[in-house]
Amino acid sequence: MQKTLDRLFWAGFCLVWGWIVLNSVLRWQHNGPAALAVGAVLAAGVWALSKWVLPRLNGLSPKRWRILFFTVFALYAAAFSVMAWLMAEVPIMDQEVVLRSLTDLLDDGRFGVWSGYYIICNNNLGLALVLGGWYWLAGLFGFVPDSSLMGVAPGIALNVLALLASVALCCLLARRVFKTNAAVALVFLLCAAFAPFWLYSPCFYSDTLSMPFGLLALLVFDAWRRETRPRRRLLFAAGAGAAAFVGYAVKGSVAVMAVALAIQFFLQAKPRRALAACGAMLAVFGLLAGGYRLWQRAWLIDWAEEDALALPIQLWFCYGSHDDGNYSQADYEAAMTVDTVAERKELLNARIAANYASYTLPELAEFVTRKAAITWGDGLYNAEEFLATPQRANWTHKFILEGQPGYMPMVYYCQAYLYMVQLLVLVCAVRRARRPAPGLLTLTGVSVTGLILFLSLWETKARYAFNFTPFLLLMAAAALLGPEEETN
Repeated sequence: MQKTLDRLFWAGFCLVWGWIVLNSVLRWQHNGPAALAVGAVLAAGVWALSKWVLPRLNGLSPKRWRILFFTVFALYAAAFSVMAWLMAEVPIMDQEVVLRSLTDLLDDGRFGVWSGYYIICNNNLGLALVLGGWYWLAGLFGFVPDSSLMGVAPGIALNVLALLASVALCCLLARRVFKTNAAVALVFLLCAAFAPFWLYSPCFYSDTLSMPFGLLALLVFDAWRRETRPRRRLLFAAGAGAAAFVGYAVKGSVAVMAVALAIQFFLQAKPRRALAACGAMLAVFGLLAGGYRLWQRAWLIDWAEEDALALPIQLWFCYGSHDDGNYSQADYEAAMTVDTVAERKELLNARIAANYASYTLPELAEFVTRKAAITWGDGLYNAEEFLATPQRANWTHKFILEGQPGYMPMVYYCQAYLYMVQLLVLVCAVRRARRPAPGLLTLTGVSVTGLILFLSLWETKARYAFNFTPFLLLMAAAALLGPEEETN
């Protein structure tokens, strides 16, 4: 039964993902077919590496392999750090507001004058707390959170650590699932050549700082499925819930991991064991979420102006229900015409219902497809928005600033690489549909599916999918590895 459900899931995923890939190519603002052709060539090159070059690493002794891998990773980390420093940008939009608000938090451990912002943008509170804790440590060495180069330096350092941790977790997951040196090397190469990691390296925001926690939930789930002792299984299930919560607190979309874990427990184990694991995971997630909310109410924020300022979550669903799904000033102004949060929820629910009721079935399909192509079809993941305000001029800006000579080649490389990954993910899904084996890769696919569904309703931005890109890279690697290497 579990294999049948797994097969059905992957078959459905093939259809959805294939449609996304097709429309990502056809709807790209530049020459999508040309980028797709380059992506296919890249996929062929990576396949050749995985088949004839990387397997030679399997013959290395464990000691020699560790020396080689850690040396290469250290060189990568050094280059990554240098590039992040060179591309340092002046914070903009909400990132800049969060940074400025940290002085308020660091004064007495709560938000006073900045309470109004976190009533409006409560989704950024977790980001502020993570950055606040980090800047408290940085303050011991004289750093102050502001928009100057030295003021953003600690944030860049934390962001680099988060992205490098994500790459390391991907490599560790490859080792756990595929067992071979070649598989680890393949995942590392896919991550190292993924330009958006480099482009986002100076942008310390929720899209990057939430990234390791989804991967950590995957890793803890893998420990759960291998564990035989009941008590330790419950601890691992609870740990997966804790990882999912921390990711959710920094970036709300990581909450799909909790749903994916609950589904995967039942795909992976017998009902009694799955129910116990699901209960432990959800209990920890729920307790942490409740405690987090209580902390906000009791200490962190002054809620005196809640009715005057608060924006319910329905506003972002309302943004995502019409046009291209992006920010709508009209929706915001309509929400603020009423006096209380409850009235705003009622008004926005009515607007959402009216928007969807206005579509015929073909119009709804076109609307959802257009949103998916925007969300999943941008090889830059909106990085150019954050990189448009550099701290100082240097050679990197010939590639990252629009209008410079290297900008369009960089855009086409990112898009071709995205198409390569998308094609490989599709191959992975086809292979899993043919040879179902519920396990870590299925959880990866279920998580991506959950994000697809969530973002089909939410406000539309490509960067909202960025924190799940390691999941896509793991699936891309799985497409290139032989069935004898798949152990889950």
